[in-house]
Amino acid sequence: MGLSTIYICRHGFRSNWDTSVPPSVPPTGIDGDPTLSKHGQEQAHELCEHLAAIKPPINRIYSSPFYRCLQTITELADTLDLEIYCENGVGEWYGKTRKTHPRAAPPTVLQTFFPRTKVDYEPIHVPSTSGETIEELHDRAGTVLSQMIKDCSSTPLINTIVICAHAATIIALGRALVGQEGFDVRTGTCSVSKYVAEPDNNDIGHWTCVENGAAGHLTEGEERHWTFASGNYDFLDVQAYENRVHAANGYTTPTPL
Repeated sequence: MGLSTIYICRHGFRSNWDTSVPPSVPPTGIDGDPTLSKHGQEQAHELCEHLAAIKPPINRIYSSPFYRCLQTITELADTLDLEIYCENGVGEWYGKTRKTHPRAAPPTVLQTFFPRTKVDYEPIHVPSTSGETIEELHDRAGTVLSQMIKDCSSTPLINTIVICAHAATIIALGRALVGQEGFDVRTGTCSVSKYVAEPDNNDIGHWTCVENGAAGHLTEGEERHWTFASGNYDFLDVQAYENRVHAANGYTTPTPL
């Protein structure tokens, strides 16, 4: 069958969340592309130790091309001697009401910071710089996962992968895998969710979440869990999406005045 296990982790604690130090210019020069904080780097090390010990071992690493994700996962790539596949399709979600929609640096630039970046990898999907609705994000997640599963399953010895991404994207990826649009995914920094395919079918919608946002490997436990409802800068889109999910379940939620 090929690919049978997918681990999905979130990046570590961002430097611009740490108010005890002055803000710094992102290494890529892209506004909205921060590094990890010192605490985030410590989390990334703990994440590496956890994922490096997994059996059977991880065979391929996918990462959002934003700096914080690559910084989170690069120690694991070094430890396992693997390349990093920069996949824009698992990159950050920016709602349509947001004023800016940063585009990540290209692989040739990223490789100067993270040598294990695979520069000849063509991403499955590149999100629009005009932003996406939550529904479009979920569609993106399904499209990317379907192709990713197909690519890995057609490659010998690729049965376990890890994806390092962002909170909103992690939620959408998890929902696509289990086939439940309202599935609750935990999204703490450097947390890990584990999904296992059905014995004879690894298409999206045929996976089971056996670990949901696990954070036991982290000294400080779960931090910075995020949900669509907490992303209030895009509240109107959140309300529309929740109405759609509720309607699918046979009831509606009144839109607040």
